[in-house]
Amino acid sequence: MDAPALSKKCLNWNKNLNAPLFSVIIPAYNRAGIITRTIDSVFAQTFTDFEIIVVDDGSTDNLKKVCDEYNSPNIHYIYQDNTGSNPARNNGIRNSRGYYVSFLDSDDTWETEYLNEVLKKFNSDNEIGLVWVRNIKKYLPEGNTVLKKCKNLEGFVYREVLKQGYLINSSCITAKHSLLETVGGWDNNLHACQDDDICFRLAKITKIGCVDKILSTFYIDERLDRISSSTLRRAWNSFFLWQKFADDLISYCGEKELVNKLINVYLKFSLLNDREGLQHCRQFLIKYLKHPQSGMFYFRIKYICALFLFKTKSIVKKIVRRFLHGVST
Repeated sequence: MDAPALSKKCLNWNKNLNAPLFSVIIPAYNRAGIITRTIDSVFAQTFTDFEIIVVDDGSTDNLKKVCDEYNSPNIHYIYQDNTGSNPARNNGIRNSRGYYVSFLDSDDTWETEYLNEVLKKFNSDNEIGLVWVRNIKKYLPEGNTVLKKCKNLEGFVYREVLKQGYLINSSCITAKHSLLETVGGWDNNLHACQDDDICFRLAKITKIGCVDKILSTFYIDERLDRISSSTLRRAWNSFFLWQKFADDLISYCGEKELVNKLINVYLKFSLLNDREGLQHCRQFLIKYLKHPQSGMFYFRIKYICALFLFKTKSIVKKIVRRFLHGVST
């Protein structure tokens, strides 16, 4: 398939810096056994003006050897002490030369048209600064796939992204290099929900484009450890995220939306029996709400409803499992 025509700005970028159009940043920690699946999916792209930057976050396996075996000028290996995936991504940004920067986790993959379709979307509107694509979740080792449902958000949609509570995961986003510098890169203090954070901050300052095609696969393998897989860690980082965006959430969506977001976090803390988390949620809401008494009353009602709904779903799931087990036997 023919590559889309490049804008004059992109052509000047390539000409002046002798740089690739795309930088693909892959943070990795002890992924020597599976990262070839990820890197191969980049080298299989129909649009080939890219560099791959693998940032090794202090691995103890032979990750460097795996990268060196590609023997390609398009792949660059950077080693850093073990500080986390976000510092690794920021390290990759600092060392990248592309006009656009794409992110790809070390156990995920792209379809062959990923970069080509993303470039088409950027070229369709010079105001677009962030492009996202749809993905599927693939559970290993079974191989079952699930399509993540989300709204087709495009344009200046900061309010809509905030209200939805997310945009897409990191392996599905590409942004202009200049804008990543403007927002200060990835938040090194977050160890989960970091993709929500970077998408929120970019959506606030730029127009978003969506490629309404499944072009990325998000792998979930219980045999491997994902940094953001801990339920308790995700609960706390969700709390930190909404602390960070509380002012904007109230300003753009209203107080009730902040309460709704904290309900979900509170429910997680409750199910995990984390009393400290519960206390922090309550104190935070009382501090932030203009009318704490009515706001907390709404919070309690919503929490009771959410807990009832969760318990009901859990009971139904158990009944279904037992029924199916009985049928199969």
